[in-house]
Amino acid sequence: MHYVPQILTSLCILSWHQVHAAPVKAHSSGGAEHIVFINKDHPIPPRVEDVLERLALNDKHPDVRRVFNNSQFQGFAASMQSHCLDSLGKMADISIVEPATTVASAGMNVRPNAPWGLQRISTSSTVRGNDKSLDYTYSFSNQQLGGGADIYIVDTGIYTANNIFGGRAKMLWTFDGDMTDNDGHGTHVAGTAGGSILGVASNANIFGIKALDSDGGGWSSDVVAGIDQVIKYHDQRKSSGQPFLGSVMSMSLASTGEVGAMNSAIQAAIAAGVHTVVAAGNEGDDACDASPASNGGLNGPAITVGAVDMDTHRADFSNYGQCVDLYAPGVSIISSWIGGPNMINTLSGTSMATPHVTGIVAYAMANKTLAADPQLMKEWVRMTALYMGEDGVLLANNGVQADEGQGLVGFDRMTAAAFEDARDERPVRSKKKWSKKGGRKVGRKGGRKGGKKGGVAKRMSEVWDSVVESVGLY
Repeated sequence: MHYVPQILTSLCILSWHQVHAAPVKAHSSGGAEHIVFINKDHPIPPRVEDVLERLALNDKHPDVRRVFNNSQFQGFAASMQSHCLDSLGKMADISIVEPATTVASAGMNVRPNAPWGLQRISTSSTVRGNDKSLDYTYSFSNQQLGGGADIYIVDTGIYTANNIFGGRAKMLWTFDGDMTDNDGHGTHVAGTAGGSILGVASNANIFGIKALDSDGGGWSSDVVAGIDQVIKYHDQRKSSGQPFLGSVMSMSLASTGEVGAMNSAIQAAIAAGVHTVVAAGNEGDDACDASPASNGGLNGPAITVGAVDMDTHRADFSNYGQCVDLYAPGVSIISSWIGGPNMINTLSGTSMATPHVTGIVAYAMANKTLAADPQLMKEWVRMTALYMGEDGVLLANNGVQADEGQGLVGFDRMTAAAFEDARDERPVRSKKKWSKKGGRKVGRKGGRKGGKKGGVAKRMSEVWDSVVESVGLY
């Protein structure tokens, strides 16, 4: 009988830390929501209901929004006024008391009225629908969208008056004294790289370097001269004191063979800090056989881009091989056109795939480390690309929807009908050795225009009118 009081006394002592007096003041509703965590390192952590009881609350009270009770942490979220917060601040078995705050889903933004290509580069999911419609979405995490980055389009020129550019496009140089894009190819490429609604880096500066003529052809000497101008402007921009992230040069053109001078000029531009993205070519052959495509992949520092269709299969016209870094949408691509401020057109070719990646590079320049290092940027572009499961090729992705740790996008359906435009593309001019013009001929790498000027372009503009009215481009 003498041992019973000792046992009872011991039990009372053991339970003392779990018993608290009733709150001095009754709970008053209202106040800001706070999150409370129990200190799990306390010798005897209390239960959630015990802490709530100290505050004259319980898990059914309307001010208690959430109760956390798992193997790793316990606590609750509740609306509380100062008397509750003061009490919690005096409790040694409470580790965290902090105001609840708003959060967002990784800052992702979704833009409507986009062509299929923009949805393709910003999702790991299947894209299905009409490739000539503008009812897709473009997802991105950085609202800067290339702001402060410079895109140089080495091509047939740019029709800067197209509303898609919003005053951000400017012609800098031309080989023939005529700053006009009389072909449309350069304007189309520029729209995909940096146009609003239709483009990837919709806030970037866009500069036209006209090195190809009104038929989409030209001389390698003029292309080299154009690269020379890009490097000069790039150096000027670095020292201008104006907002400047970096430069990316987009080259949707090709020679009919290797051109040493062009290759050297491209490598010099990259050494100067100019990121360079080039087309793989449309011969359905090895991209290493022609310039500038041979400067990419495992063969050089440029980023060489092949083309895929909406089903994410390599387009049958696209060049391939170890000189190709990755693939991007290049079949039935809607972009800006010449002839009027609201004109658009549909083209196919690796020329159309290239500016998708050019835009991704400009977009990624928001990261100053990537912006300062073309080789690191090339590695990042390949790293964020999705593995297609077909011939081991990679699909360009802006990093928003890439499946981390997996990156696998596999499709088993292939159609030939989508390549109709590309099969009848204008052939690249035949190879000519050095002449009085000073180099080989080169040509644009875009596919067929999809119709005569004013034909498909006019019909497409009717679709475009409904879009520009809704977003106020007029």
